Order: sequence, then C-alpha cells, then structure tokens
Amino acid sequence: MINGSIPPDVDGINDKRAAWAKASLHTFMRATGCDYGDSLGNFLCDLMHLADRDGFDFELALNRARGHYAAETGAAPY
Repeated sequence: MINGSIPPDVDGINDKRAAWAKASLHTFMRATGCDYGDSLGNFLCDLMHLADRDGFDFELALNRARGHYAAETGAAPY
C-alpha cells in the first residue's frame, strides 16, 4: 500500500476487483518482461495503443473508470 490506507469498500468486493487487476498485470508482466514497479504505467501505455488501434476513446474510458471507482469506494452518490 502506498498511502497507508484503503478506501471504503461499498459492496465488499474491492479485494476481488484488485485481484482481477493484479492477475491481468501479472499476465502483462510475463508477456513483456517488465518488472512490477514499471508494470502499471507500461500496461496503461499499451492500453492507450490498443485504444488507438481499436477505436476506443481512452480518455472517455478512463473517466468512466474513475466514476466506477468513485461509486465502488463510496466517493460518488448512487
């Protein structure tokens, strides 16, 4: 943990969400050979490349993700 605290877990499954993300990150690390410290930034960068090629609006997706995160941690009204 970087900041020493974990945000609230509104529906009780944020540990599972984090585990799903970590599994994806580990798959990315195996495929690319990057280390854990660099993996999140590199993975996000490669997702941006994917968005370019597959017609996703990365910023829109990131903002949507921020909204989901806010709802899942109680930072947004339902």
